[in-house]
Amino acid sequence: MNFLKVGFLFSASTVSKLVAGLLIVKIIAVSLGADGLGRLGQFMSLISMVTILAGGGITSGIVKYVAEFKDNKQILNGYLGAASFVTLFASILVGTVLYLAAQPLSEWLFKTDEFSGVVRMLALVQFCIAMTNLFMGLVNGHQRVYAFALITLISVAVGSAGVALACFYYGMPGAMYGLMWMSACPILILMPWYKFGLKFEWNQIVPKFDRQKVQDFSHFSLMLLVSVLTMQMSQIVVRHIIESNNSWVQVGYWQAVSKISDAYLQFITVVLANYFLPRLAELKLRSAIRKEVELAYRFAMPALIVMVAVIFICRDWIIFLIFSRDFLPMKEFFTFQLIGDCFKIAAYIGAYVAVAKANTKAYIVGEILQSSMLIGLCMLFVDQFGAVGATYAYCLNYIIYFLIVHFVLRAYLNRPDDAAPLSLRGEF
Repeated sequence: MNFLKVGFLFSASTVSKLVAGLLIVKIIAVSLGADGLGRLGQFMSLISMVTILAGGGITSGIVKYVAEFKDNKQILNGYLGAASFVTLFASILVGTVLYLAAQPLSEWLFKTDEFSGVVRMLALVQFCIAMTNLFMGLVNGHQRVYAFALITLISVAVGSAGVALACFYYGMPGAMYGLMWMSACPILILMPWYKFGLKFEWNQIVPKFDRQKVQDFSHFSLMLLVSVLTMQMSQIVVRHIIESNNSWVQVGYWQAVSKISDAYLQFITVVLANYFLPRLAELKLRSAIRKEVELAYRFAMPALIVMVAVIFICRDWIIFLIFSRDFLPMKEFFTFQLIGDCFKIAAYIGAYVAVAKANTKAYIVGEILQSSMLIGLCMLFVDQFGAVGATYAYCLNYIIYFLIVHFVLRAYLNRPDDAAPLSLRGEF
């Protein structure tokens, strides 16, 4: 299945997710305003962190090993058992921490303990999110593109309906509970698919401790843990920086333009994560990896530039459609946010090579670098230019990050192919 066909299928399923997500943002914007959207952004970051951490953050690892060993049932079952063990252990740990730290987390994120109960509920819901991550890794690892599209379509429809109803009737707390439901509800579809679509037996995912395989997954856990503690935490810090210098309303404007970026970038990132990553995992020679990276750039970047141009030209109409007239001041946030998005995806295409080859050191250094630069640049630019300075910082951050990734990746891929296959942990 070629890049264009896979891209079309993933894009088709993502359209439903995009439309539903923008509808939810519209409801939140109209119901809660810019101030409410800014505050809710803090919970969005928390649930994003929990979604990644739930189950040990090994989804990329599951995709990798299922793609590699799907034709070897014995080895595959060993990795599935180890994945279930890591998922269960990590979920118990994350749930315990969330439940016990609910009050201080609420006070830190929202400057009030009003939402402690919501955080405690998230401690329970994350078990379902963890199982969703496990099963979705199986879908992607087997490269079941049609199944992925159908599961996404149904779960988005069910999940977004829950968010809309909860927000409409219960305001801010309802929106938070709805977001939890949207993250967890795909498991209702994935479990039957596992049994009747893949025709797997339940005993294949019984938790089994295998030191070597758990250690293999731990590299992906470490990479995702660093990602959570850097990029997601940096967004929380950026909101605090903007709020301290301006107000929650300004945070709402920044959050709004960030949500637009998240929405349209799904068309690129979904293909990269669910097609590009498994393809890289299968390739052993640098020459083959170089061709795949070049192919990704050839198709992804022109598509991204077209989307960016359309969004910039239609930004007034987009603000009215997705948000409301009250959000018109966010118009000035678009220019450098969109430029930054282009460099972000350009950098991530190269960085996926490190993920696919489990190059933990390179990935960790990259995550720490981009998040620390973002916070430092935001402190400088927000102080000088106000809330819009956060988009200046975002743009400059990813220009620098892209240049670093480009030079490192070029040095790695220009080496001649070795006689033996590349090590999964081969250094750049």
